[in-house]
Amino acid sequence: MLVALLLAAAAQRLPTSMEGRMALLEARQMLEAQQVWALKAELPPEVLKALSDVELHVQHDIELEDRIRDLIQTVSQLQQRLANLELLLQQTAAVESTRIPVAAPMQVQALEVPAKPAPRKPQKRAASDKKARKQPVARAE
Repeated sequence: MLVALLLAAAAQRLPTSMEGRMALLEARQMLEAQQVWALKAELPPEVLKALSDVELHVQHDIELEDRIRDLIQTVSQLQQRLANLELLLQQTAAVESTRIPVAAPMQVQALEVPAKPAPRKPQKRAASDKKARKQPVARAE
């Protein structure tokens, strides 16, 4: 029945409205899905498993390609930012290189040296101190 609808639609001129185009696309997709299901029904189970594995790998590859595309776009944006920064640094470096660097004048403070204390004079020892030194210490036996 669906095939008859498609043949009838093909015999007529293509629809001009958006709704007509969408209906034709949906009918084509339904026909393709029916044909795929009919073919899958005829296949042995191991082929169906292999086919589902291949579909899974294809889906994974599509996702990886999307990620790669996003990463390439990000790298491109980062390279553009880096180029802008390098250009900005070159402009400021040109201005900086025309300046003559002048150091601030050195200001050295005088060192403050503390005054030395006057040397001590040796004090005379009392005579009793001298005797105490000379006497031997008595030992207890």
